[in-house]
Amino acid sequence: MLDLRYIREHQDEIRSSIKRRGVVVDFDRWLKLDVRRSELIPQVDELRGALKTTGKPSPEELADLQNAKKQLSTHEDELKYVEAEWNAIWGDIPNLIAEDTPDGGEAANREEKQYGAKPSGLDAYKDHLELNEKLGFVDFESGAKVAGSRFYFLKAKGFNLWRACLGLISDIVTQEGFEMIMVPHMVNSRVAEGTGFLPRGEERQIYKIDGEDLNLIATAELPLTGMFMDDVIDVMQPHLFAGLSTCYRMEAGTYGKFAKGLYRVHQFEKLELYAYTTPEASSDMLQKILALEEKICQALEIPYRIIRIAAGDLSAPAYQKYDVEYWSPADDSWRELTSCSNCADYQARRLNIRYRDESGQLQHVHTLNGTAITSTRTLIALLENHQTAEGSVQIPQALQSYYGGTTL
Repeated sequence: MLDLRYIREHQDEIRSSIKRRGVVVDFDRWLKLDVRRSELIPQVDELRGALKTTGKPSPEELADLQNAKKQLSTHEDELKYVEAEWNAIWGDIPNLIAEDTPDGGEAANREEKQYGAKPSGLDAYKDHLELNEKLGFVDFESGAKVAGSRFYFLKAKGFNLWRACLGLISDIVTQEGFEMIMVPHMVNSRVAEGTGFLPRGEERQIYKIDGEDLNLIATAELPLTGMFMDDVIDVMQPHLFAGLSTCYRMEAGTYGKFAKGLYRVHQFEKLELYAYTTPEASSDMLQKILALEEKICQALEIPYRIIRIAAGDLSAPAYQKYDVEYWSPADDSWRELTSCSNCADYQARRLNIRYRDESGQLQHVHTLNGTAITSTRTLIALLENHQTAEGSVQIPQALQSYYGGTTL
C-alpha cells in the first residue's frame, strides 16, 4: 500500500495510476472516509477521556457521564465501520507507476530489445508436444490420471534437462551475489495479501488449505517477501536471494493454444530472484535482475526480446516491470519466459518491513523480484529452439557439462 500522507497530498497522481491501470477503486469514497475518520478519532479520544473520573460523581456529573458513554458507543461503532471500509479501499489503491511506462493494456507493451538469431534451416519446427512423441520427456496422461488436467510427470529426459538447467543457472546467479535458498511452500493470508496475491473481489488464483490459514504459494516471491515481515533490517548492502520452490497456480479461466502442454500448468518448479534494497538502489537493482535474466537466456542460447510492460498490464504491487519473451519457432511468435518487477515500498509497507537510513530514521525497504528459471517454459524454449531435423535436441554448449552429453 501507499503512504497515507503521499496519498492525501498527491491525489491527482493516485487517480492517474488507477485510471492508467484500468482498475476499479472508489478513491473518492476513500477520501470521504478519510475525512470522517480524522473527525471521529479525536472525538472518540475526547469522550474516553471524559469517562475517566475520580471520586463519586454528583447526580449532574453522573448524567453527563451516562450521556458521554452513549455518545462514545455510537462514535466507536461508526469509527469501526469507517475504518474497516477505509482500510479495505486503502489496500486496493495500486502502486504508483514509473516514468516512461507505456499507456494502455497488453497490446501497448513496448519492445525494448531483441537478442539472438531465430533458428532456421528446418522445413517445419515442432512444438514441445510433438517433440515429446519421440523423446518422451513428459507424461501428461498419467498426470491427469492422478491429479487432473494440467498436471504431469516429468520423466527421466525432462528431469535430467531441468536438473542441468538448474545447476548452470544456480552457478550463474550465485556468482552475481544471490544466496540460494529453499522456501516454505505455504504462507498465511497476511503474507499472501501483503504481497498482492489475494486481491479483493478478484477470482482466486492460488490454492487455499481448507480449515487452516495457509495458502499454497504461486511463486517463491510470497515467502521471500514475508521472511522479514515486521522486521527492521540492514539494507545498506542489498539482501539478494535466489529462492527455489514448487509453485502452485489455479490458472482459472486460461484457455486456448498457449494453455496446452507445459506452458500453463498447475504445478511447476521455479528459481525466483529476490532483492531487498534502499529506495535509492532499487532502480539499478531492477536493471541488474533484468541483465541476469538476459545472461541466462544467452547461456542457454535462447533467442529473446525484452518487453516493457504497459500501465494497464501491471499488477497492483508493480511500480515497473519487464518481461523477457523467448522466440517460439513452432508458433512463429514471442511467448513469455521470465519477468522482473520493482514493487518499490508497496509490499514492504503492507508487511511492515523497514530499515534505518543514514540519519537513523525508520523507512520502508524496496522489494524486487524476477524469475531465473522455470521447469516448464524454460524446457519448452530449449526444446523448440534446439531441435534437429531428426527430432532430437542439441544441448547448448554451456549446459553440456551439467547435462553430461550433447544431445537429448
